[in-house]
Amino acid sequence: MNKTTIASLVALAFTSPALTQTVVAAEQINLDEVTVTASRFNESSASSAANLKVITKEDIQNSPAISIPDLLRLQAGLNITSLYGNQGIDATIDARGFGDSATSNTLILLNGQRLNAVDGGSIQWASIPLDSIERIEIIIGGGSVLYGDRATGGVINLITDKSGKSAASITASAGSYGYKSLDGFAAGGIDHLYFNNYIHTADTNGWKDNAASNQWAISGRVGGHFNAGEAFVDYSVYRSANGLPGSISSDSFQNNPRFARTPFDSQVKEGFRIMPGVSVKLSDTIELATELSYTQGDQHFNNVSFGATSDRDTETYSFTPRVKWAHGLGALNSTTVAGYDYYRGKVAANYHAGYANAQAKQSSNAFYLQNNTALTSAIDINVGFRTHQAHQTANQEAYAPFGMTAVAGDVTRRKTVYDLGLTYHETNWNAYAKTGSSYRFANTDEFFGFDPITFEPIFLGKIILPQTANNQEIGATFKQGQLDGKIALYHSSLKNEIGYDAATGNNVNFDPTRRQGVEAELGWEILSKLKTKLSYAYTDAAFKSGTFNGKSLPSVASNSAHAQVLWNAQQYGQYVAQVNFVGERYTSGDFSNSLNKLPSYTTLDLRANWNIKPVTISLSALNVTDKKYSPYGLYSTFKNDYYYFPADGRSFYLSARYDFK
Repeated sequence: MNKTTIASLVALAFTSPALTQTVVAAEQINLDEVTVTASRFNESSASSAANLKVITKEDIQNSPAISIPDLLRLQAGLNITSLYGNQGIDATIDARGFGDSATSNTLILLNGQRLNAVDGGSIQWASIPLDSIERIEIIIGGGSVLYGDRATGGVINLITDKSGKSAASITASAGSYGYKSLDGFAAGGIDHLYFNNYIHTADTNGWKDNAASNQWAISGRVGGHFNAGEAFVDYSVYRSANGLPGSISSDSFQNNPRFARTPFDSQVKEGFRIMPGVSVKLSDTIELATELSYTQGDQHFNNVSFGATSDRDTETYSFTPRVKWAHGLGALNSTTVAGYDYYRGKVAANYHAGYANAQAKQSSNAFYLQNNTALTSAIDINVGFRTHQAHQTANQEAYAPFGMTAVAGDVTRRKTVYDLGLTYHETNWNAYAKTGSSYRFANTDEFFGFDPITFEPIFLGKIILPQTANNQEIGATFKQGQLDGKIALYHSSLKNEIGYDAATGNNVNFDPTRRQGVEAELGWEILSKLKTKLSYAYTDAAFKSGTFNGKSLPSVASNSAHAQVLWNAQQYGQYVAQVNFVGERYTSGDFSNSLNKLPSYTTLDLRANWNIKPVTISLSALNVTDKKYSPYGLYSTFKNDYYYFPADGRSFYLSARYDFK
């Protein structure tokens, strides 16, 4: 379908009615909903001392996004960086301003299980069909007590539909730049057994040169309920392939932003995940849950521009038993969650030409405990701690063409962290205050470096110390009449923050840094069928002392804001407009704040839905104003020029879903 035709359809969508009623309603904040991420068991959100957000199925259906990363843009405190188009390939989610190291400071979960591998690689978003997501729970702020390493900026838990309710659908989509996709869903059950299955395929030529991609994924769950609990197996298999157009110079960005500096580079990713698990209620007061997970991923890179091809293979095993005990504390209601996390991962990078082969492993053991006690009917106190030990090894083979000698090493690191929080909840509002600590260990990619004098390869594992943070936060949520909202103010002092230093060519521990700011959201039901949602985040990410004292951390916008207007016109359809603003920020690696900033940008996205049962038609328009911008940029001292990753221009997507009865 050509661009002009779809543009005409978009114009028609926002000026003419559909025929039958849509069932999706405007969402409001729920002050006391059941969530799982804040305790790793189902609990009331009102007692959680955290900035907890929930994206519902209705929110997902209302969003113009066609990928999970883009779906998260509306959330205050999150910044999304997509380098290769609207499908979210290698996209980074940054919680609370970690910029270049965001991937190692924002923990991504799928049904409570870690998706971050032991290396610094990106999340394989292609392995998770968007239609499979039932809800997304987000904790903005440190979550190390429950989730450990890398949960410094926040935790994002993607929760799939596991209901097993009999249903089936098929969705076909087409859009700009040759985009086409097909999605299928089927669920059902017999007696106590049930299944949920999803399949997704997508293909596009891409907006930029050498940005073509294709992907497919199959995922689901099979399980069974028994008298006291449930047993299940989650599974996923995926494959994606895409071009790597690379960054482009200032001249190309201004005159030909669709240009590919690396027109023949490409990558292929494939893998699978399997996770059996069980949950059982042992008594009226004790509940047990555990999962055993295995994930394998293979990536093939064809870097023609560098004269190298390589394969990168990763494996991750995990075992995560935990128990919840509602034991009481005298006359007080008191519940304790205790658990053990075992993770073992390995990565092997094999270069067929152009560089040295390398391998790394990590095994970790962690114990955690979290208690919630209701001091009164309105006041809860939360206390938790975790102790974590990780053993990491790495080795890199010699490579004669570059004169590189072999290097190997191992290191064992230990950290103990805590959380202490207080919540106050009334009918129309909740408030909380918390203090605690969080941490991350160096990922395995950060172990490999060079001696700054001899330029010989060295093992950095014993040089780079664990990153730690002391966190303080207060927040509140309210719902009054047609208004609802939330606000959080936070301060985090970090020691030994881990990041890349271009001056030495190594990953290092920074001088002390801080993160502080405010995150606010406001929803207003203007009319019974017209609702708006506004969000704003101010992020102050800076050095506290040392060479760059007072300087801002690069790749972090101080200001970001989003606005969404949703009109539920019932039988005439549903219409959504979303504005996204990201403020200016320093380019990657500019610790001295001496280079040009990346400009701020504002984009407009639109969506329209019509439910003509059993068919639902959806029309989305992304970057409607065709704004030219780059979400990420860097400066090359060798070329004495800035380099950019332009975002996709204006694009349109039309889909039709048929629901089988």
